[in-house]
Amino acid sequence: MRIVADERIAALDESFGRQGELLKLPGRQIRKEHLLRADALLTRTVTTVDEALIDGTSVRFVGTATIGTDHLDTQFLNQHEITWSAAPGCNADATAQYTLAHFLLACDRLGLNPQNQRFGIVGCGNVGSRLRRLLEITGMDVVVCDPPLQEQGLSGFSSMTEILECDVISLHVPLTRQGRWPTYQMFDNELLSKLGSNKLLINACRGDVIEPESLSQWIGNGGHAALDVWPNEPHIDPGLIELATTATPHIAGYSLDGKLRATSMIYADFCRRFCITDFDEIRPDEKPTLDLDSLESHRLEDIVLNVCPIVRDDQAMRHRLATSGIDQVAEYDALRSHYPERRDFAAWTLKGGLEPGLESTLRKLGFSVTNH
Repeated sequence: MRIVADERIAALDESFGRQGELLKLPGRQIRKEHLLRADALLTRTVTTVDEALIDGTSVRFVGTATIGTDHLDTQFLNQHEITWSAAPGCNADATAQYTLAHFLLACDRLGLNPQNQRFGIVGCGNVGSRLRRLLEITGMDVVVCDPPLQEQGLSGFSSMTEILECDVISLHVPLTRQGRWPTYQMFDNELLSKLGSNKLLINACRGDVIEPESLSQWIGNGGHAALDVWPNEPHIDPGLIELATTATPHIAGYSLDGKLRATSMIYADFCRRFCITDFDEIRPDEKPTLDLDSLESHRLEDIVLNVCPIVRDDQAMRHRLATSGIDQVAEYDALRSHYPERRDFAAWTLKGGLEPGLESTLRKLGFSVTNH
């Protein structure tokens, strides 16, 4: 069996490499000639999988180690009986936790008390629902808007009008262009004008759910943006990076736990497609420990920003990309492909004494806590 894969998918050798010949390539360099004799293609979002890439090849399975599928022409794949697989929810914990870190760092830079902010979430799927839980654990006032779920008869949702009245708005929707609720550039000049100034807009879903020129204008008029995703990726406007309160290179979901979960999910579907029975889930071997005595204080913000090193990521983004005259795509890809290992909250053990209320909160957030 011949398998062509994006080289940045985690644990390829330990999983797919056991099942045949594995050709690993940079995702942006995968071409039809690589697939002519391939049985399977494994991708991430940087590879567009459509008729131009697949037609005339021997590919029978396409797996994307990502939560989204907007880079897959699923209609073409279905029509040609090519099995496809994605990994919805694989990095939802990582993305929600990193969004919380974006919020906390932005509050620190803007001189805001996080507990005084009313938080609105647009989209209550895998990530939005987890973020809602994290925020409510910390005692915050949270409202959620999700018209598709509300239309299905689920309750507890607010209107977009109510969301726009919040101090903080965080976006967690898929990128769609059709249907009753398209999200492509849904935050355009009209919606941003209704949002007004002195608000914080967080985006960790897809960059193109916000109209770029209107976003820059809105920030210039007093708005604040915490961005992990960017309009027109990977061709990011350096000026927008400078305007952003916090800026990271689309790595909110880039925890080791999330990456391995994604590989396991598409590998399980691959094994089912090709009737392979020796499937084993891939898990990290080690768990990290944070010595609380090494921190200047034991505030929730300090602990979260330590295990989600967003300050480091923000500095790297600004240093590498907020400059003209560079190969921006190469620099952007380098930031993502060489991203240091990060772990989910549940992987961490916090060592040291804590005030009982904070210890309880941290345990509810997923951390293990020990006094020894």
